Order: sequence, then structure tokens, then C-alpha cells
Amino acid sequence: MTHSARATLGLGLATLLAAVTPSSANTVATDGGYATYAEDDRPSERRVEGRVGMLLGGSDVGDADGFSIGVSAGAGYRIGDLTLRATFDHYRTGDSSDEGMVRRGRGTRVGGAVRYSFANTGEARSGGGVGVDFWGEAGLGIEHVAWRQGGILDRPSGELAVGFEVDGQGERGRHGRRRHVGYFMAFRSLIAQGPEMDGPAVCGGPCSQATKPSRMDLSMFFEIGLHWGR
Repeated sequence: MTHSARATLGLGLATLLAAVTPSSANTVATDGGYATYAEDDRPSERRVEGRVGMLLGGSDVGDADGFSIGVSAGAGYRIGDLTLRATFDHYRTGDSSDEGMVRRGRGTRVGGAVRYSFANTGEARSGGGVGVDFWGEAGLGIEHVAWRQGGILDRPSGELAVGFEVDGQGERGRHGRRRHVGYFMAFRSLIAQGPEMDGPAVCGGPCSQATKPSRMDLSMFFEIGLHWGR
């Protein structure tokens, strides 16, 4: 076989291998046509989401702590595994019904939070599907408590939460976005400094030193609800 024939054969084999070898690039639709990305260079998924839920647990405001039920709402913008959220909560505050002097009121909290998805099934590449997402969240807000007997309390509060959600995803639209809807469950803790209590240091139980009651209020809620967006 001549040198030119061998060169022609080698070029043909190289072309054939390039044609049958799978490519790691992905083509997505854009406003101006189509763009191609390598698998490692895909842009982060972006979406807007809304949430509504129910709160069930216990509220803690100074020495008034008892069973609490309420509602929650939120709106967020997600980039990859990170979500920036605005939050709203409205819930019952006060003593348990079996206490002698029952104080009752309503708590309203508005704030912002950062959520990070530390484990998920990822986004479907083309058609729709169902995903599962596990996340943690931290945030800050302002709490307003209004008592039925009179009086209000305004204070800053922090938030820590962990949860998971099931995410039903539709097919991608012409701009590469997909609708999603599903439900979520979470455990949320609201942390704030309670008002200073009058009175001497005491022992609320067996102790080696008497102290004043702690000013750290910790309200804990189980939250369940729906989320949607695109």
C-alpha cells in the first residue's frame, strides 16, 4: 500500500470514529437560536418559586409558651443549589390552655433566608420527571407579637430549618425553562431574645446555683405545604 493510500485510509477512519463517538456537549434553545455547552460548562439552573404551608408546634415568648398553629408563605429565586427567599409567618402565641392565667396573642414574622440544597436528584435534561431535594436554611427576620389583653412586642429573630421536597417537573419550554410543582416538609426553629424577667435568681429544678430564667426564646414548628413555579 502506497503512502498516499495509507494517509487516505487513516483520515477516513478518524472521520468515522468522530462521527460515532458520543459527544459530551449539550444543545439548548436560546432566544437567538441554539447554544452548545460541554457537560461541565452548563449554566446553573435558575427558577422562581412560591410556597404556602401550615405551621404546627410550639411558640415561645418570654414565659408564655404553648401549643401553636399558623400559616407560612414565601417566594424565592434559585440558582443551582442556592435559593434566596423572602418569608412570611403568622401563628398563635401564648400559654397552654391548662395553665391558670392564659395569655393569648398572635405572632407575625417577615424575613429573608438563604437555602442550600445539599442532596438532590438533579434536574432532568429534556423531558419532565420527579425529583427529590434535601436542604438546609438559615435566615433573619423581624417578629411582631400582639397580645389580646393588650401590648405588643417587636424583636429581631433568627431562623434555622431543614427539610425535603418532592418536585414534579414539566418539559422545558422554548426558552429552556420548565414548570414545577410539588410538596415539602420541614422542621423550623425561630430563635429570639426574650424580654428581661423581674425577680430574684431561682432554681427551676435540681441545681448547684440559682440563676434568672434564660432570655433565649426558641419556637419550634413542623411545616408542610406546597410549592410551585418555573
